[in-house]
Amino acid sequence: MRISELSRRSGVSVATIKYYLREGVLPPGEPTSSNQASYGHGHIRRLRLIRALIEIGGLSLATVRDALAATEDEHLPLHDAFGAVMHGLDDPDAIVAHDDTLGEVHDWLAERDWTIAPDAPAPRRLAELIGILRDFGLPVTADSFSTAADTAEVVANDEVRYAREQPDRIAAVEMMLVGTVVYERALATVRRLALEAASARIEATVVERSEP
Repeated sequence: MRISELSRRSGVSVATIKYYLREGVLPPGEPTSSNQASYGHGHIRRLRLIRALIEIGGLSLATVRDALAATEDEHLPLHDAFGAVMHGLDDPDAIVAHDDTLGEVHDWLAERDWTIAPDAPAPRRLAELIGILRDFGLPVTADSFSTAADTAEVVANDEVRYAREQPDRIAAVEMMLVGTVVYERALATVRRLALEAASARIEATVVERSEP
């Protein structure tokens, strides 16, 4: 298909498609002439992925570019490609975590027998968030997240297995990438719904008790 048809079918403007091509997040089409190219269904899939990561996940184009590079590096074992995707979603230099809280997180991970790469930014991010919650007076420890971690572990096992069953490497890593970003947003949304519902139930109970 031509770029105009790619634009129509993907919902992405021609100008944006050309921008993604220049920035290297969208692979070039098959040249058909000196200034024309043909695009396929893989380009539609990639555009949908890019839009999900940027518009839903809130990632920068540079982060998307680095994460997508992991999908195409055939020298990386699939687990390392998954890790590159996960690690690329946080900026380690922007994380401020106290050593004592970070040590607590590492101990918690060891107790769960979770193997995490030494350079993974997620433990530092969790330690930072625990510290912020404590600063606001919430009695939070790493173990406070154990129930959520139990559920996350079950879901993660299913996600990874499903991703590895995809027909090719690029599809597998793309599945992990969009699953991580979009699924995390979905879980956060469910939690906000739960908070509102809990507040409504408790408010109703308080009103009921205060009525004569």
